[in-house]
This record gives sequence, structure tokens and C-alpha cells, in this order.
Amino acid sequence: MSPEPTDELFLRIADRLKTISDPTRLKILHLLENRELTVSQILAAVGGSQANISKHLARMRHGGLVAARREGTAVYYRVSDPTAFAICKTVCDALEERAAEEHRMLRDRRESGGDR
Repeated sequence: MSPEPTDELFLRIADRLKTISDPTRLKILHLLENRELTVSQILAAVGGSQANISKHLARMRHGGLVAARREGTAVYYRVSDPTAFAICKTVCDALEERAAEEHRMLRDRRESGGDR
């Protein structure tokens, strides 16, 4: 039997979820899934301001999701914790399942004459 989760564990889980719970950070994670990119490359793909992208990257670094390495004057970012993708996939799968269920319910309602 697993031990009961501690308050510390709940705080750490909540912090991890907060770190990825921003659309811009999700876009950045998606971009970095299989490659390293500089802030300029991320900015070109995501849009916004450099200050904003840098702020998101700093939050992600602090949260342990991305790491950076310097090469000359460029700083390259990469995903350092791929479990974020598993979390995102789980959420996406649940959303797809929910959408499919809602579609089935609407179809069944229409077929049974419930929209009259």
C-alpha cells in the first residue's frame, strides 16, 4: 500500500502544474520537444515580446522543465524534464475523450428527436 501523499508533495505537484499551465509556456514546450532553440528562434515562432518570452523561460527553468546552455553569445534552451509531455498528453487525451462523448450525446439527442 502506498503511503499517504504529504502536503509537501501536493505543493510540488501544484507548482509543476502551474509551471505548464500557461498557453505560451505550452507552445514553448511544444517547440522544444525535439530540439534546442534560442530565445530569438522561440520568439519568431511564438510571437510576443522578448521580455515576455524570457520571463516564461525563466519560470520554466526555475520549475525544472527547461535547461539552457551558452554557445558564444547565444543561449540555447532544451526540455530537461520530458514528463511534462506525458502530463500534456494525458490532458489532451482526456479532452479528446470528453469532446467525443459530447459529440455522441448530441448525435443521440438529434437522432431521438430531442432537438425539437
